[in-house]
Amino acid sequence: MIFEQITDMIGNTPLLKIAPEAHGLNNIDLYAKLEMMNPFGSVKDRIAWAMVQDDIEEIKAKGQTIYENSSGNTAKALQAIANIHGVNTKLVTSLAKVEVVKEIVLMLGAEIEEVMGGSECFDPNDPNDPQYLIAKMVKDDPDKVYFPSQFTNPKNPDIHYRTTGKEIVDDLNRVDYFFGGLGTSGSTLGAAKRIREEGNPNLVTVGIFASKNDFLPGVRSLDQMWESGLFEKDNYTDFVHVDSGESIDAMMDLVRKSGILCGPTSGASYLGTLRYLAKIDPQLTERKTAVFIVCDRIEWYVDYIRQRRPQLFGQKLKAGSLRSFDQAIVEEKCVVPVEIAEDWIAQHDPIVVDVRGNLAYRMSTIPNSINIPWELFETMIDGSDPFPKDRPILLVCPVGEKTARYAAYMQTRQYKAFSLGGGILAWRNANRQLTKVEVGAVSGIR
Repeated sequence: MIFEQITDMIGNTPLLKIAPEAHGLNNIDLYAKLEMMNPFGSVKDRIAWAMVQDDIEEIKAKGQTIYENSSGNTAKALQAIANIHGVNTKLVTSLAKVEVVKEIVLMLGAEIEEVMGGSECFDPNDPNDPQYLIAKMVKDDPDKVYFPSQFTNPKNPDIHYRTTGKEIVDDLNRVDYFFGGLGTSGSTLGAAKRIREEGNPNLVTVGIFASKNDFLPGVRSLDQMWESGLFEKDNYTDFVHVDSGESIDAMMDLVRKSGILCGPTSGASYLGTLRYLAKIDPQLTERKTAVFIVCDRIEWYVDYIRQRRPQLFGQKLKAGSLRSFDQAIVEEKCVVPVEIAEDWIAQHDPIVVDVRGNLAYRMSTIPNSINIPWELFETMIDGSDPFPKDRPILLVCPVGEKTARYAAYMQTRQYKAFSLGGGILAWRNANRQLTKVEVGAVSGIR
């Protein structure tokens, strides 16, 4: 098969039937839509080309620069396409979290500007957010900036309606269950709509979310999805939450049992698929068909996987690291009950660290607290000593669960660290004082 352009190879990805011996379902035929087979390696190839295809010659003629809020698969595909057409790109993104993907994008020639935005997806009202910053650039200089905007562009779900969904229906005719990890939500939104129209009006669509305070590349938590302009909750019959470690385990099942060299996000979709279907399978009286999306490849996530499952590389977790710390029961001495927290703060003058996202922190937080989002905080405390050990530290998260583990770990490192019992929710419910952090305000350790 001969193609004239690399972009002609986008789409028409294969469906692979997963062997029953691998998935263990008795009454369901399970298929993987191998979006990793796109020429730039991911499901995002479809939207990257769809968003700029109609305008690429005009972009080139005007000398415009393509700006996008991404440092991941969308950025990679956009940069490859831009290179082919002699167009410049600039990627404005919250701190890039998968270093190898970022390095590939840089190697391809992209300029990346990392900013401390307030959200995993975007907040169009946040002056520090990538989405806001790019939109302002377009407004200020529309002749120089072209902004595809993957989180809001209707061409995102539309290309999946016109291609991904159609391909699935053409191959299988009828689909009963459809699964996908939710980032922009474009793939599940568009493909599910096409499947309902032509393959099954009663299609069950299940969105796969990351657990709160966890990081899965390209997969958001449900709270974060409210910030995505394309997310439509009514498109989904149900949702399944998974965490990063178990998603890697599921990924390895696909790698070893099915030969699919996919990444952790695909493992998350597979895990969520099996969790959902395993409950339904024994009750079925007729055979059903299910499809899940395999969105990208394994190679870009080696460092990410090594951090969470070092044993896959013949390594052990670093002694004394946060990831090797496993305390099933957090002792009461690690927690400051919300009932006494105000008096405790007044008496001990702790460094109060709010580990929630920047946007949530700015909207309302404990007075005089500083903000270190949890991913950065974990990196800081993992084997290093970023805080003074002679001063108490009070850690704050949404409900207190995550920071209780942090505090217990830090106490083993001789910190005077504690977690606010019940987190910011308990503080609010107890009618304790909250403050709003103005944009541009700078907090520091007093």
